[in-house]
Amino acid sequence: MVEKIIDISVINVGEIDGRAYMNKRDMERIGVDDFDIIQLINEFEDSCAVQVLENDEVEVESIAVDNGILDSANISDGDRVKVRKAHLKREPITRVKFGIEPLEGQPVEECISYILENFDEMTSVIRNRPIYRNLQVDWPDAGCGHVKISFLESTPEMEGDEVGIIDPSGKEIEVQLVPASEMSFNAVLVLDVSGSMSKEDMVVKGTGTAVEGLRRGLKGGRDLENLLNEFDEKKVSRIKGAALATLLFLSQKVSRGWGEQLSIISFAGDVDVFEVDYGTGSPTPVIACTGKAKSAGLEIIAEYISKRCSKGGGLTFMSGALQQAYEMTSKFEPNSITGKINPTMIVLLTDGQPNKGNGLGINPVPIARKCGRDYPNTVLYTIGLGEADNRLLKRLSEIGRGEFYEANDLGELTKFYDLLARRFMIALKTEASELVEEIPDDIFDEPEEIDETDEVELALEEEYGGAGDDIAEEIAEMDALEENDDEEYDDD
Repeated sequence: MVEKIIDISVINVGEIDGRAYMNKRDMERIGVDDFDIIQLINEFEDSCAVQVLENDEVEVESIAVDNGILDSANISDGDRVKVRKAHLKREPITRVKFGIEPLEGQPVEECISYILENFDEMTSVIRNRPIYRNLQVDWPDAGCGHVKISFLESTPEMEGDEVGIIDPSGKEIEVQLVPASEMSFNAVLVLDVSGSMSKEDMVVKGTGTAVEGLRRGLKGGRDLENLLNEFDEKKVSRIKGAALATLLFLSQKVSRGWGEQLSIISFAGDVDVFEVDYGTGSPTPVIACTGKAKSAGLEIIAEYISKRCSKGGGLTFMSGALQQAYEMTSKFEPNSITGKINPTMIVLLTDGQPNKGNGLGINPVPIARKCGRDYPNTVLYTIGLGEADNRLLKRLSEIGRGEFYEANDLGELTKFYDLLARRFMIALKTEASELVEEIPDDIFDEPEEIDETDEVELALEEEYGGAGDDIAEEIAEMDALEENDDEEYDDD
């Protein structure tokens, strides 16, 4: 049976008991009746599910929706959305876990205790609401203060775009309340664009849906389209894989729109900070995850990343990139919702070893340690591709209270980016630990910018005297032949 989908305009009608209203004609077009569940999907693949009722006062090709439902999916009045009958979970749900996030600085434990003691209040807030993977409910007048309720998990597990129906009173299922694993946070993405990142060894799998979502949601130029077309192949370069993961992360962050901000830094032999001008005439490195960023910023960001990736080359100035990332956190404004500065996640993605210091020192460990002390409201995650120095990256993440991840294929890389937000809140509560394997801070304090070929020639010079240069050339020729043989083998 062919799924029926219509494209209609959204009307925000304020609080209407968590429901939506449609004209009878439009309901018949997608095959739904009163009290059925429908899904709304915007151009950025943000989605929500809602119970629908017939109301012929709503114009044809329009849908009137409760404002809380729209806010949770970052869908706005006047947006065009695709509407279809929801894909309901077949098995009955026996357990559901909700995350509670205080928005006025209240202790989360006190909020959870209050809600458990006054559970009928929460029941009234989430009644009529189906549950789905990105469900979030704003509760501004909770007795414990303004909180947000997020769906975290269920038994059986919700998969893909499935929608479930529950008894919110908790009489028929088990309801668990825990601190929300997702929270408002800023992010600084640090992307290695050095020459080694052009190596085409990232296996493409499990990314088809993500690529198509970006293609529909980001109406960029030729550079972006060319980048997305690369993922039809079996393998792509590391830098293009990193670009895709970065764009997916950005699209999720911008779609959340909870007073969050982010910045993008790329580095090779130098450090470049992305800046955007929202029509004010004053470019800024701070990207606000709200209105203008949603409508235009993502396309600009996508173009920047794709162009920067196409020019990858040079050395690896990791120390400078890390220092710039930490310093960037001081440029973020207080959260417009909470009035406080959000904590910041720094994500460093690289495939190599640092080999340029430019006055800071080649070794990034002292920089990470000092900046971690100077900017305590940050967590550093590191991602290694290819021949990255995983021992170094692991050490950096330990100093920064984050995690290290080694990505072997593109599917794993994008999945880790998706998990980052869930692990971030836990990391913030830990103190920087020194109970880790000791790695000398001076492991990279060798002379700057020594080429690998020069090191070979110096060693041969000591062993064979003046014949060292000739032997080094012969070794280089043999290496080139071996690489050609490998390429021919791969072609076969």
